[in-house]
Amino acid sequence: MSAAAVAPPLGGHRGLAAAIAVALIAAPAAADPNPKRPVAVLEYRSGSSALAGVDSRLAAILRKRTSLQIIDADNARALIPRLDADVVACAGEGACVARIGAKLKVREVLLVGVSEFGDVILTLQRIDVTDRKVAGRLAEAVAENASPSDDDLAGYLQRVMPRSDFLRFGIIRIDANLRGAEVIVGGEKRGTTPVDAIKVQAPATYDIRLTKAGFTPFRASVAVPPDGEVRVKAELTRKGGGGAWYGRWWVATLAGAVVLGAVGTGVWYSTREPTEVPVGGHTQ
Repeated sequence: MSAAAVAPPLGGHRGLAAAIAVALIAAPAAADPNPKRPVAVLEYRSGSSALAGVDSRLAAILRKRTSLQIIDADNARALIPRLDADVVACAGEGACVARIGAKLKVREVLLVGVSEFGDVILTLQRIDVTDRKVAGRLAEAVAENASPSDDDLAGYLQRVMPRSDFLRFGIIRIDANLRGAEVIVGGEKRGTTPVDAIKVQAPATYDIRLTKAGFTPFRASVAVPPDGEVRVKAELTRKGGGGAWYGRWWVATLAGAVVLGAVGTGVWYSTREPTEVPVGGHTQ
């Protein structure tokens, strides 16, 4: 099994701490697992009170930066009253922890370990519940009394979890009033109307442009949230067809609703003649 090098720790290595940090190097992650799979984040301590609440912080980061279904220790205790004793009894052994994960009905367990050998040693083990094997492993030596930032913790997670977990997506749906208009999203041609739902990386902002010969082009800029959906209604009118307000180019910015497992839409087009430009937009 090949291994990736451990990034420099927050504090200096000393003696046994250095040996452990070198031994517990990051193991490669499985390719392209389900980015919405259920994962439990549990903690095992070996006589250390350092880094209090680090497991909760890691769970919160995964909720914010991935689409994983996260079960933290509080959630797990509601399902397994003896959770803490069971985790201690496993003493970090992968197959044993996997059995706890099976009771929680998760696909993986991220086991967070905290121990002290001069420096504080923070370990992360990604345990596959079905295979009962460690799929990824990382250790970092943290200087005594130091506390890693959220960005530090996110960096550790990105080295032990599959990279694809941190790629999130949203949906853009475009409803146009005519067929055959070319659709360009973020500078990329995406076909002609009518078009299917367009999957894009999120969060991000995309320029949308629809054009057809003889018609005034449509343009908008939409902010797409992760796991959310934005719907845009595009109205193209014939050039020289009058001074109707919808014959102009509108440039609007909208933020779609953030939803998990549901559809939330943001629509900036209105059928009413406005007395002013929509918020965040201007005419050209």
